[in-house]
Amino acid sequence: MNDVVEKTLQLQADRERVWKALTDPAELGMWFPDRTDLEPHAGATGWFDWTVHGKYAVRVEEVDPPSRLVWTWARDAGVELEDGPRTTVEWTLEARPDGGTTLHLRESGFTDAHYRDGNDEGWDKELGELLAYLQAVRPESPARP
Repeated sequence: MNDVVEKTLQLQADRERVWKALTDPAELGMWFPDRTDLEPHAGATGWFDWTVHGKYAVRVEEVDPPSRLVWTWARDAGVELEDGPRTTVEWTLEARPDGGTTLHLRESGFTDAHYRDGNDEGWDKELGELLAYLQAVRPESPARP
């Protein structure tokens, strides 16, 4: 079984803008979980909460602004990180010459194909929401006289 999910997304937003969408709890809650309690620094613990899916424990493992963010999260809602299966999510942001950003997402550590496949589909949806969110908050062009 392949125990990894990998995604790449081309974004028109610059790296700092994408970084903020990934690390600012208020912005993260606009496209990923419904609510979050997590600060973007290594060792921070908190949770992601979806009304539909439940509350998931999470711990930030690595932060290198604005290029790399790594967190570990519980596979199952309502379970502490050390009490059950968990996976690690790695975000890498690369600046493009055109001012946009290439986002690489890698989630690893799956022990069950069912959960891996579910997260593979889930990331397609979530990254689509990130793309829509970044397009919606994009700075407007200057007004023409």
